[in-house]
Amino acid sequence: MAYGRLVDRFTSDDTQVRVTTFPDGSVDTYYTVFDEHGERITDRETFGKLIASGDLTSISIERESREPGGQAPNMAIQTHALGEETTVVGHLDDPVFDELPFETLSMGEPSRIDVYPFDDDDLVFARTSADIDSWSLADLRTVSPSARDPLSADVVCCGNWASLEGLTAALSELAVETVDGGTFVLDPGPVKNRSRGAVSELLETLGELESAFDVVYSVNPEELEYTAEATDIEAKTDRERLAEVRTVADISGAVLHASDRAVVAPAEAEIETEIETEIETEVETETKTESGDEIVVPTLDAAEPRRRTGAGDRFSAAVAVARAREWDWTEALALGNLCATYYVETAETGDPEALSSYLDRRSEN
Repeated sequence: MAYGRLVDRFTSDDTQVRVTTFPDGSVDTYYTVFDEHGERITDRETFGKLIASGDLTSISIERESREPGGQAPNMAIQTHALGEETTVVGHLDDPVFDELPFETLSMGEPSRIDVYPFDDDDLVFARTSADIDSWSLADLRTVSPSARDPLSADVVCCGNWASLEGLTAALSELAVETVDGGTFVLDPGPVKNRSRGAVSELLETLGELESAFDVVYSVNPEELEYTAEATDIEAKTDRERLAEVRTVADISGAVLHASDRAVVAPAEAEIETEIETEIETEVETETKTESGDEIVVPTLDAAEPRRRTGAGDRFSAAVAVARAREWDWTEALALGNLCATYYVETAETGDPEALSSYLDRRSEN
């Protein structure tokens, strides 16, 4: 099975890749909410009903933590934990980023995110930084060391397209540059915040970027559905939508990360090669599906979820690293799922040792 192969991968693959993540950044503050009697409010539905009914005359909040956040820093934290040489070029002008154990290059003020983690889901309030609103590719070039181009890395992870109006133009500019690129993963964030025309333009630009990188578009089910609607895709299932999105964009892969599964619609040539490999080695995997044009890996259930915000970023980062290391898609999705589930269950970012121990514990139960 896909997860069983990961432990061997961790011990046998000593490849190190160079990773750059960009361009956002946020300071994430986590709070616990209490009612007027000092009892913790554990779910969003109860919180909403109390506010709507007018029965709640006051609430108290207690700050749990103040942490570096944003999609680019989250992805960088995961790639560094996996042992990669990592640089984040983001909006990091806050002391909370000073202790990150890898190279950080700041382009301005971060956004401010307040997170109320209820048992059923998180409630998030966001204040976007003005520096992020006005960001351009020139900002990245200005703060980057002149000796090397951070976007000529083995892995480039890009996040939060939904909050950066100028990101499509920046990617279009990057597509016509002479960049020696590797794997490029875009996790766009909440695409519903943008117009359908903007989403359609993004996919077209990702197709242009494919000339310099192996481009992967990584989304959750809601983001996938809106992406399909924005590009007039009439497919009814997630798998069909994913395949159509990849085809429309004409990129190396489109990936879905859902609560119960991860799915990739890769380029056709990779499907044939990968299925041949699985048949030749007689390894039982999840690569063969009903239509034969997607690869599916079920997720691992988190025993008692502690964190949700940031899990998708860790999934995308892990998939990017695995593909840059030339792991097959099944292993890449399994690693993405493992990193995401480990984070949800522990509120920590897993390194290979912790992830291997986690798999061992699960296999014993």
